[in-house]
Amino acid sequence: MSETGTPLLRIRDLQIAIRTGAGHSVPVVSDMAFDLAAGETLGIVGESGSGKSLLSLAIMGLLPAVAVPAGEIALEGENLLRAGEDRLCQIRGRRIGMIFQEPLTALNPAMTVGDQIAEGLVWHGGLSWTQARGQAVRLLDQVRIPDARARAKTYPHEMSGGQRQRVGIAIALAQKPALMIADEPTTALDVTVQAEVLDILDDLTREYEMALILVSHDLGVIARMCERTVVMYAGRRMEEGPTRDVLTAPANPYTRALLSAMPRRVTDADRLATIPGNVPGFGDLPQGCVFCDRCPERFEACSKHEPAWMVRDGRGQRCLKAEGMGAER
Repeated sequence: MSETGTPLLRIRDLQIAIRTGAGHSVPVVSDMAFDLAAGETLGIVGESGSGKSLLSLAIMGLLPAVAVPAGEIALEGENLLRAGEDRLCQIRGRRIGMIFQEPLTALNPAMTVGDQIAEGLVWHGGLSWTQARGQAVRLLDQVRIPDARARAKTYPHEMSGGQRQRVGIAIALAQKPALMIADEPTTALDVTVQAEVLDILDDLTREYEMALILVSHDLGVIARMCERTVVMYAGRRMEEGPTRDVLTAPANPYTRALLSAMPRRVTDADRLATIPGNVPGFGDLPQGCVFCDRCPERFEACSKHEPAWMVRDGRGQRCLKAEGMGAER
């Protein structure tokens, strides 16, 4: 929280619908809400198709034209859903930075990586190109790219996946935003490079005292990096709380199913646990609880009644079996 008690980021009753034509729309994110304090780290985890990336794009104001958001996404008290594009352009980079999932497609293939880092410093930071290029070299050095001055003159296709992701981090860090969003920043990297990238991200967000939202399907990454975790499924938050509590004593059946499916050392006789079925399409959600068709703990009422979001002792979850939990006020 800030000195005034206002969170850096406040999300309330966020809904995102996709227009399908003829005046119809399909809800893809529903009833999303959380606060993020300055300097706090928040993990958002769930299977592919859970709505994690759409949530990130909504915060950045980068949703596709067919997506219609409603509710509140307030950065330092300003509702970004009411901001025009000119205002959002002022906020992106300066106040919110984003590291995209696939740096090869996020980076411009026709510009050197140094100029791509420098560009935002010229347009938003008021630096000359000479000053900005010098700062770009320093940023490349900060993200541990060797021979940074020479590498600043290279193009994205001339770099490895890990190096490109470090360039993405440098671009997002260039203007020292208050909030960093990292959307699956290590998905395509091998485990050694993944660890190096996470170390860099952890060190630099601490150095710059930035809040971090880390989007991932990897619970190990979330456990390493985040103080608090939101678990998403089919566009809904299923559980939220301190990361240690969520991962060691999960309250929601979906979180327990995710944890049981984590890869671990097994013998030839063991089988990797899986969650049966697939995440439902947003136009084909089951009645009642969205997870009921796949839930090993379901009972008859689960297919008839959608559970409300319930909170107790700083832990939130959405499940009909959450007896004794108090409704969120």
